[in-house]
Amino acid sequence: MAYAAVVTVTQLTPIAKEYLHNFIVDITETGATSTDEATITGLPVQGRIIRQICIHTAGTAATVDPVLGAATNPATSGKDLILENSTAAATVDNLPSPAVPYYSSTGTLYHRSVSNGASTDNSHTVRYLIREGWVG
Repeated sequence: MAYAAVVTVTQLTPIAKEYLHNFIVDITETGATSTDEATITGLPVQGRIIRQICIHTAGTAATVDPVLGAATNPATSGKDLILENSTAAATVDNLPSPAVPYYSSTGTLYHRSVSNGASTDNSHTVRYLIREGWVG
């Protein structure tokens, strides 16, 4: 099965003080391997990652180890690496404290679920909660 990713970016408006985030990014991946990558567009140039959730939903892989970057191939992009999970698991739910700041001149980020194993039959459900700006 060929890799496919459906990426949906939802902006909550108006921004309410009770929300810790104002962008929700949902990604549904099928046919995923460890190097497949979803492109997230339509985000603010600078923001903070409030939460990262990645769930392995089907396939022969046992775990995911997600990574997010401001450049393609975020697993090895050095200065453009934004958020890297520390321990692979079937369900990863990271709530960094403080939130992780990012900068992307185009408002585009790149996500890899990094499922273990070489099979192409893996499916994942991913969600990012993002807050626009570095302060506030």
